Amino acid sequence: MFLFVVGFAEQSGLPFPGAPWLLAAGALAASGRFSLITAVCWAAAGCLAADAIWFHLGHRGKSRVFRVFPHLHAVRSRLQRAKLTGSILHGARMLTVAKFLPFGSVVPLHAGALEVGSLRFLLVDAFTSVIYAAVYAFLGFAFHKQLEQVVAFLRKLGAVSLLLIVVLAGIYIVHWLLKRRRKTVTDTNPECTKTGGSLCVPCS
Repeated sequence: MFLFVVGFAEQSGLPFPGAPWLLAAGALAASGRFSLITAVCWAAAGCLAADAIWFHLGHRGKSRVFRVFPHLHAVRSRLQRAKLTGSILHGARMLTVAKFLPFGSVVPLHAGALEVGSLRFLLVDAFTSVIYAAVYAFLGFAFHKQLEQVVAFLRKLGAVSLLLIVVLAGIYIVHWLLKRRRKTVTDTNPECTKTGGSLCVPCS
């Protein structure tokens, strides 16, 4: 039941990563303390429930979704011209990728706004949810010894050392994001490189 909440929380868009819990469930299954199939099913059910809510919200508020995401007009035109098999395969690819990316909940929202059939969406999303849950659970099952070593290492580090690692990782991520943003501004405004960036004002 806990894995249902994990899958539901992550696919709802909350900052709650489900991968570590699925890896842990796979590791527990390898030691015989948990059922691997049960773990996959509960997590997939949670993902499906969250995606169904986003799908329903997208269907009810499709006019607002199209205003926020105007490119969906072109997507709808392509889907109307595409064959059923092609649209199903495209939807399966999009939903599968969305499970592994942050803010992937926009894909079910888009599907609802595009008026994809409810039964077709639920079947495809159930399939992709099982794939998502199975990938992490089977990885935990296959590498359970390595995961146990990591857990033992973290216990030896202690809370202070672990907090220091998290802070350093956060600083690195912020530095990387700022560096990437500066590079984007420089690429957009080549004059920045000539003036050293101090006098550069982004064009409106």
